[in-house]
Amino acid sequence: METEIGEGVPIVCRLLEPERRVREQTLLREVFSGVEEARELADGYALRFRGEGRWLATLAEFIRLERACCPFLRFELHAEQQDGPLWLRLRGPAGAKAFLAELMAAER
Repeated sequence: METEIGEGVPIVCRLLEPERRVREQTLLREVFSGVEEARELADGYALRFRGEGRWLATLAEFIRLERACCPFLRFELHAEQQDGPLWLRLRGPAGAKAFLAELMAAER
């Protein structure tokens, strides 16, 4: 999946290893199927998840993998107090929001 953003900078996934891609696809499905609420941001999306410890670990692994393949994205993980919800904000430059919308639609 490749999209051009302002000033010709490509938004492209850099994964090359087939095994890594399969693993990531499995994790993408798990993450996007666990979204309890999605809010549009000007430059991306805010996704709400249950505050369970397993989600914290899953989202940390998701961020680790996505940082390697999509360096144009910015990740913010916020944990509410007392096992409240987790919020994952996915943000990026112009074009990133459309990239994320396509990715989320493909995995839901």
